[in-house]
Amino acid sequence: MKNAFSGKRPLFGPSGHSESYAAEGHVSTSDMPQWLSERGLDVFEYSFGRGVRVSTATAAAIGAKCDEYGIEISVHAPYFVNFASPEPEKAENSVNYILSSLKVLKSFGGERCVFHAGAQGKDTREAAFARTKEMFGRTLELVAEEPAYGSLILCPETMGKQAQIGTVDEVIELCSLGDNVYPCVDFGHINALYGGSLRCAADFEEIVKKLLDGVGEQKTKNMQVHFSKIQYGAKGEIRHLTFADNVYGPEFEPFAEVIVKYGLTPHILSESAGTQAEDAAEMRDVWLKLSGNA
Repeated sequence: MKNAFSGKRPLFGPSGHSESYAAEGHVSTSDMPQWLSERGLDVFEYSFGRGVRVSTATAAAIGAKCDEYGIEISVHAPYFVNFASPEPEKAENSVNYILSSLKVLKSFGGERCVFHAGAQGKDTREAAFARTKEMFGRTLELVAEEPAYGSLILCPETMGKQAQIGTVDEVIELCSLGDNVYPCVDFGHINALYGGSLRCAADFEEIVKKLLDGVGEQKTKNMQVHFSKIQYGAKGEIRHLTFADNVYGPEFEPFAEVIVKYGLTPHILSESAGTQAEDAAEMRDVWLKLSGNA
């Protein structure tokens, strides 16, 4: 479904359920759209992390609730996706994970499917990325053969560990494979991968400029964004934190300044550790203040 504000301003919401959701007695995701709407949030990302285990009927029911309350819904494909795998069966399974995710996404009435592209493994980076492009290209061909998927968008995500495929440059190259491929920029991952590289608005602006040059204005303005503070070490990401952390970052306000400067309208999902909705609301409030819409 299309949120009434989609494309006009940034949308904010959680990836997965906050601890407060269960603490208030909610069990079913069907309660989620109203719960988010009451908190002034706009988007929700449903994770298929351990497999696509939602029936199309259940997805359609949740999607109807999202329509009722004006919530945009996206999905995250299973974490098992690895287009870089040298094992043909595993690479082919990755294609099927994406197709299964799109089937349920369509039933949700959503538009965007986020995915992790793969891992380098024991090969060179160049060889692993070449396989990733080949298998993702094959996936796009199969998606194009299904008319019902014509409006759906695939979002390769920037990753936070050195061994993972998903630098900003790699995501830009994957986005070049189709008009229906938009970047999912995880700023927490980028910050973790480069040891705390995102400190001021200029650091975020450098990434936005690179995206504008690499994927164009439409895809950059309307990108998917994951934002959370993440603990990192020598090899990158260790674990997700909450906005209460004052050690690792990144902070959202510098990115909000860039959003306002460039008139960006991304879908911004909080991936904080248990405070996703609360931290999404904090990001919304920061943007409202800086944009003069508070």
